Amino acid sequence: MKKIMNITIKNCNNIDEGAHFHKCDLQVHTPRDAGWKGADANTSIERKTYAQELIQACRKKELDAIAITDHHDITFFPYVKAAASEEIDNVGNPVPKEQQIVIFPGIELTLSSPPCQVILLLDANFNETKFIDILSILAIDIVDSTENKLKTVDPISPKTIKDLNHLEEILNQRTWLKGKYIILPNVTDQGHKDLLREGFHKHYKEMPCVGGYVDGDYGKIRKGRKNILEGRQRGNGYKPIAVFQTSDNRNRNHSDLGKYITWVKWSETTAEALRQASLAKESRLSLLEPKLPHVWITSLEVTDSKFLGRVDLKLNQQYSTIIGGRGTGKSTLLVYLRWGLCDQPVESEDTDIVQGRRKTLIDNTLQKFNGEVNVSFLINNISHIVKRNSKTNEILLKIGNNSFEVVTEEEVRNLLPIQAYSQKQLSSVSVRINELKRFVELPIKQTLDAIQSEVQDSESKMRGAYNNFTYKRKVEVEIDAIKVETISLVAQLKGLRYELKGLLAKDQVIIDQKVKYDNEEIILNDLREELEISKEHIETLSESFEDEFEEENEDVEIQNKALINLIQKQYSLRFEKISKHIEILSDIFEEKSLENLDEKLIEWNKLKDSYNKKYETVKAKAKIKQQELDQIQEIEVRIKELKKSLSEKKKILKKLNNPEKVYKDCRKKWNLAHRKKMDVLDKQCQLFTTLSTGLIKAEIKNCIDTDTLINKLKIAFSGMNIREDKLNKVCLYIAKADDVFKAWNEVLDELEVLSLYDLNSSHDIPETPILFKSDFIQNEINRIAENFDSEEWLNLSVAELSFNPKFHYCTSQKKEEYIAFVDASAGQQATALLIVLLNQEGTPLIIDQPEDDVDSKMIKDVVKRVWQAKCKRQLIFSSHNANFVVNGDAELVVCCDYKRTGDQTKGNIKAVGAIDNKDIREEITLVTEGGEQAFKLRKNKYGF
Repeated sequence: MKKIMNITIKNCNNIDEGAHFHKCDLQVHTPRDAGWKGADANTSIERKTYAQELIQACRKKELDAIAITDHHDITFFPYVKAAASEEIDNVGNPVPKEQQIVIFPGIELTLSSPPCQVILLLDANFNETKFIDILSILAIDIVDSTENKLKTVDPISPKTIKDLNHLEEILNQRTWLKGKYIILPNVTDQGHKDLLREGFHKHYKEMPCVGGYVDGDYGKIRKGRKNILEGRQRGNGYKPIAVFQTSDNRNRNHSDLGKYITWVKWSETTAEALRQASLAKESRLSLLEPKLPHVWITSLEVTDSKFLGRVDLKLNQQYSTIIGGRGTGKSTLLVYLRWGLCDQPVESEDTDIVQGRRKTLIDNTLQKFNGEVNVSFLINNISHIVKRNSKTNEILLKIGNNSFEVVTEEEVRNLLPIQAYSQKQLSSVSVRINELKRFVELPIKQTLDAIQSEVQDSESKMRGAYNNFTYKRKVEVEIDAIKVETISLVAQLKGLRYELKGLLAKDQVIIDQKVKYDNEEIILNDLREELEISKEHIETLSESFEDEFEEENEDVEIQNKALINLIQKQYSLRFEKISKHIEILSDIFEEKSLENLDEKLIEWNKLKDSYNKKYETVKAKAKIKQQELDQIQEIEVRIKELKKSLSEKKKILKKLNNPEKVYKDCRKKWNLAHRKKMDVLDKQCQLFTTLSTGLIKAEIKNCIDTDTLINKLKIAFSGMNIREDKLNKVCLYIAKADDVFKAWNEVLDELEVLSLYDLNSSHDIPETPILFKSDFIQNEINRIAENFDSEEWLNLSVAELSFNPKFHYCTSQKKEEYIAFVDASAGQQATALLIVLLNQEGTPLIIDQPEDDVDSKMIKDVVKRVWQAKCKRQLIFSSHNANFVVNGDAELVVCCDYKRTGDQTKGNIKAVGAIDNKDIREEITLVTEGGEQAFKLRKNKYGF
């Protein structure tokens, strides 16, 4: 009966046909082993039960593969193999074949010559009927499979196996065995019968083995032994080999299983794949869990196209290369991929040509067939799918389990900002400063976007605050004018009233009271306005509080529920208290609350009305010409209007509050955001220099974008006949300053006082030392003062400053000699930039035929960097050069060809796989330049 395992199998729908890392323990013993600890397994049923337990333990410890390696015996392998193939998941379904745990058959051999132990591993699908033949070849006594345990084994006679070379020779004599095994000697530090004992250097130096194994942690191996294994010891022939950590598990409780593992990369479960991993250990072997890109494109699907028809291509998480004869569709696949992800061609001299070619390709090969490009990618294991229709150009995006939604090109680019280059574009970017800037800025795009958002937010607030500030100054000027006029009118009125004739003493008292009643009216009007403003503030506070602290009913997963609930209650108590106080404040303005005040105001209004009647009566008695009475009347009306206007303008000032402080605070934030941008760019330039391995020096100091700044000044001074060379001197003053922001603000301060200067003023025109140093003459400064207003100054002051890093190419690192980057050769430029791209972490890097750009002398160095690069970012290259494919150790090779030989009207994807696949190797040799030579460079790696 099959045992149901409590396991969860990973979804492998997006797994490509290339090479991937697998977590392995390649030395596992069984109950037949003489050193076994725990319950035995004698009968067939007991052995099946043990095998199922072993597979369940492997699954629990997330092992992808193990090797069964009993001493001089292979009896248990079929049981474990069967258990793996019959594994059931946690819902009772058979585990798919591609997700089953891989079981390598193996034998631990004890040799006499040299006296050491080795593990012989075979293909996972090796013909089990040949196991007995292998034992016979090695002259190993076959122990009855029904016996419980093996006895301590005797070393294989030196007459049978003279040395490790002889062992390989004997095995290779059998065609059914040749190429289907790998020999791994024991190289454990102070291990039992290991190959690195004193006096064994000749055996190590001359052995054909490309790998070895250790029992336990390789990190604990002594430095001297590591020097041997890593090829730094002369006596051992400077011969490096790969080292596989193993757990050497011999316990029924599987306590040691998977304790010491090795991550091995393969596409096929063969011994040859283990050999390839040994020979390309920098790329294919890891004793620690491999670091892999967390953002990667999983697949490209094209529903229909003129040349390639339907495309359904799954890509590797690390390094995929597309090969094929010229015109077979390599570049077309990359164009479809980039178009599907809404990528814009890099800025170079042929941008228009590149854009035009892409549009023509999409129109001719997709649009006429209503073709749709679907690109799937993962960001931190969250699935994203972009669908782009060539006819409607509609773009749909699906994130995780959400539905498809319409998005813009910019939104797709922000989500997955790939770096992509067409043929020979790396060689042309140096002529475009914006493209060189992209190398520095793209890795920190999100940070720069956030800073830009801060700048734009400050700009918006600065505009509002400065407009309020200028409005406030205008209102203040108007208030001063009102006050002056009011003082004059009050004095005039007082004089006119004093001249009234024929009044009794009591009537004169009434006349004199007029000023006092007027003053009382001003006081009460001001108080009424204050209360009205306070009411508006409270209403605004009430509305904002309701919006800001409205409770959300959305369920959110939290860890510390009890504590969070207590904290929420504390906040709620405060919110409730605020709400109650707002209610109390709001109640102040209710009619009932204002009853006493209203009564007093009514009482005063009655007094005022009564007085007004008396005042008018007294005026009528006055023995004065009607003309003077009319004049008094006019002045009183005017004073009343002025007082009303003054009250309204004071109200405006109160509402404006303190805009100059708001503006200065926003200006400070604007400056800080720019300084932050400068600091971020400076650090990134230093990192860029490091990533280029010193080939390029990037600097940001004194690199303000003066061209853009000059254009902004030209716009500001349009029509004022200011010469450009003088504007250039202003920009140079800023660019050369130790603090460019301080210098720019000094320039702005000079321009602001000119924008505010009144030519009719009696004051002299303000001094402008920076403009004078920049050769501005007085007439030009006068023209600026006359024509440059506050709005133009504001537009100039809030403009975001740009910076253009300077790039230099290092001609001699030893002498620290540099030339301008544009003066380096195209090959030097492209190679240096490609090195930066390969050293950067980040989003996928897509390059069409990088060999066209790279300096041929540097290809080997670049290829080595590919090994490290594909751990940090996904690489997708097309190439004619076998070095990029073979020695770059591509995990996935996509082979393009014409659908029918001789017919160049239709293409297709002929084959997809890894280099350890024979058909793929043959295709590489056939269609790439230098294919045979590339394999010869790795002559032992692929048996070419």
